[in-house]
Amino acid sequence: MNHQNTFHAAFFRSRPFTFIFTLGGFFVWWIVWLIQSRTEKLTIENGKIIYNNGIISKNVVECKLERVSSVHVRQSLGQLIFGCGDIVVNSSGDVPEIIALGFVDVKKIKQIIDDQSN
Repeated sequence: MNHQNTFHAAFFRSRPFTFIFTLGGFFVWWIVWLIQSRTEKLTIENGKIIYNNGIISKNVVECKLERVSSVHVRQSLGQLIFGCGDIVVNSSGDVPEIIALGFVDVKKIKQIIDDQSN
């Protein structure tokens, strides 16, 4: 089955207070933040999780779903209110394979990873 699920990092909803504070004169930083949130991508397809991020230099982390030992969802109060959070994917090692910050529908992402890794 070649079903692909792609998720992008949230912009406003992941860090609302940072968004509000940046409106006071940090317009350039705000634009960079917008571009960063659009270039950060988590894809679940063909038995793999692929995490892409970076604007000028790209970072790609790929993890096979069969190697996933646990998936953690972290949500601050602001992220909980706006329905987003952070995903931490662990495999057999001590260090997490993927740390994806500021994604929308993290519970749905975790459920898809759990369903496809079994």
